[in-house]
Amino acid sequence: MVADASRESEPGDQVRLLDQAMIVCGSYEAFTSELREYSGSIGYDPATYVQRRCERVDDELVRKTPTCAAVISPTTTVPPTTVVELLFVGDTVDGRPIEIRPGPGIEFVGDVPAVIQQTVDIAIESGCEGVVAQRDVWAEQITDSPEGDVASVYAQHAQNVANFIGCDTEQLGAS
Repeated sequence: MVADASRESEPGDQVRLLDQAMIVCGSYEAFTSELREYSGSIGYDPATYVQRRCERVDDELVRKTPTCAAVISPTTTVPPTTVVELLFVGDTVDGRPIEIRPGPGIEFVGDVPAVIQQTVDIAIESGCEGVVAQRDVWAEQITDSPEGDVASVYAQHAQNVANFIGCDTEQLGAS
């Protein structure tokens, strides 16, 4: 059934066939396993799709399936969960992509490092002067270390924001 749904071009037909597949599949695991085989057709990871669909479906037959029961009603078997790892990839002043994850000294706001959001806020509040000052603070902290790489990403981001808002300033690394 999931295979049939994946071939449908109309979203309404896809949902109808996925609901039928949910009724036919005997368990949460069986249904999500089928979804994983055709993951491009639903636009979500299987656990998210099941959670959202079961919360919204009006059809009682679908709501009472073992699949929906696994996410709506408390059960002795907890459905698998997907742990989302926060990761931000930014470019350093010298153009290297660096992965930044939350950790000691690195706080995230939503899905971006707090410093990245702070730079955008500074641009709104203080304009070019504030953004360039922020850029220079981080540029002074660039070293040949993981912490220096993070500072380099922050400095480059501030430079990008400065460029975006039209600041007339020398580019980082320019001589």
